[in-house]
Amino acid sequence: MTNTGLPMGAETIAPGRTPRLCICVPTYKRPIGLARLLRSIDQLRFERVGEPAIEVIVVDNDPEASAATTCAELTHTSRWPIVYAPEPRRGIAFARNAAVRTAQSGGAELIAFIDDDEVPEPTWLDELLAAMGEYQADFVAGPVLPTFEGHVPGWILKGKFFERPRHPTGTRLEQAATCNVLLRTRVFYELGHGFDEGLGLAGGEDTDFSLRAWHAGCVIVWADAAIAHEWNPVSRARTAWLLRRAYAVGNNWGAFDQRLHPRFRGAMRGLAKGLVSLPASVVRGRHSIVQSLQLVAVGVGYLAARAGFRFPAYRHTDGH
Repeated sequence: MTNTGLPMGAETIAPGRTPRLCICVPTYKRPIGLARLLRSIDQLRFERVGEPAIEVIVVDNDPEASAATTCAELTHTSRWPIVYAPEPRRGIAFARNAAVRTAQSGGAELIAFIDDDEVPEPTWLDELLAAMGEYQADFVAGPVLPTFEGHVPGWILKGKFFERPRHPTGTRLEQAATCNVLLRTRVFYELGHGFDEGLGLAGGEDTDFSLRAWHAGCVIVWADAAIAHEWNPVSRARTAWLLRRAYAVGNNWGAFDQRLHPRFRGAMRGLAKGLVSLPASVVRGRHSIVQSLQLVAVGVGYLAARAGFRFPAYRHTDGH
C-alpha cells in the first residue's frame, strides 16, 4: 500500500462534495441480529451533517453462508445498496479486512463499523460524522449500551458487567473498539496494512489496529451521542461467560503488550487486587465476588499470553 504523506487529521474530502461512506458489518451465524441491524440502518437520519452516499457491506464469516439469505431478502427494500461479501476464513480480522477491501474498491473515503448484535440510534452516524468534522479526527468512537433479550438476574445489573466507559464528546483516546466507530479509509493506507490476521480467533484486532494508528499520529476522539445498543442474549448473563470474557481481555493485552502498550503493571495490580478483595466480596454479594474473579481472570489471561498461550475467544458465537 502507498503512503499519502498527509498528516493524520487532514481533510481529504473536497468541500461541498458528498462523501462516500460504507457501513461495514462483519457477521457470523446471527441472521436474526443481522436483519434487525439492517432494518435499523434504514432508519438513520441526518440533522447535523449532510447525508453521505452510503453503501452497506455485509461480510459473512460463515463458510456456510448463513447471512446470504438475510441479505438477499432485505436488499430489495433497503434504503441503501447492500453488498454481500463472503469471507470463509474464520477470524474477525479476516472479516474486517475483507470489509475494508470492499469499501476501498468502491472508492469509499469513510468506513463505519458496527457489530451484527447491535442496533444504532437514528442519529448514530450523524453524530459520528459531526464529531469527525468538528475535531478533525481520523477515528471517532461512540458508546455501546447494553440491552438484554430476556430477564437477567439482579446481580448482573447491580454489577454493571455490561456497561462500558463513556467520555465527554471530543475526548482524545489512545484506542477504539470497532463495534461502534467511524474512520477515514486512508488510515489503512497510512499504516500499510489493516487488522492483524495473525490474531486469528483470539480477537483484539481492533485494539491492536487503533493503537498502531494512535502511535502513527492518528487522532481518535469520542462522540458520546453516537449511541448503539448491543442486544445481549441471556446466555451471557452467567458467571462463566463473564470470566471467559475477562480472561480473553487479559489474554489480548498480553499478546501485543510489548509491541504497543505495556500493561504488565496494570494487569498484575488487577490480579493482586482481585485476590485480596475476594474474601471481603463474599459478604457484599455475588456481583462483588464475580467482579473480584474478573480481575483475577484478566491477570491470568495476561500471563497466559506472555507464556505463549492464546485463547480463541471467537471460536463460538452466541445469539441468533
